[in-house]
Amino acid sequence: MDRVDALVLGRGYIGVGRAAELAATITELRTHVLDWLRVARDAQDWRRFERLAAIAVHLHPEGLGPVLSSVVALNPSGASTEDLIDMLGELRAPEAVEPISGLVRERKDSDGPFFPLCVKGIQSLAEIGTAEALAFLRDIAISGPGEWPNPLRWHAAEELGIEDELGFDEDEMLGGAS
Repeated sequence: MDRVDALVLGRGYIGVGRAAELAATITELRTHVLDWLRVARDAQDWRRFERLAAIAVHLHPEGLGPVLSSVVALNPSGASTEDLIDMLGELRAPEAVEPISGLVRERKDSDGPFFPLCVKGIQSLAEIGTAEALAFLRDIAISGPGEWPNPLRWHAAEELGIEDELGFDEDEMLGGAS
């Protein structure tokens, strides 16, 4: 794990190519990355956890979704929850629906006016695309005014492709908050 840190710290974004390069350089990376993620999570070493997750999301180890979901469910201060939500959407991790939905519900009244975490959650739920995820988005989209902030209703409807069906006007719904 320390070798990974030495090769990654201060070197910027980790894309697919960089993750593959690291896996070729550190042969045990693919077999141990989930264990290292759990160690970092249990130690609440969120910076290390995020670095390892940024590598792991490109390596797709079996079991990554539950590890990332467990941190989203904890919603610890100091962790980049938005990035983890984005990764879970990319993985299309069905086990992430409950923690992401819970976080969107919890933050809907405090994440405005631009709702960065909630919008990321809505987008990731749409990527996950399970019946449960889509039902949650539909509930947001068809909710009455005041139940959910209009920008979140808009984004949910847009992800489902039903904004026109609902008669939503983008400018009115977003009110300058896109």
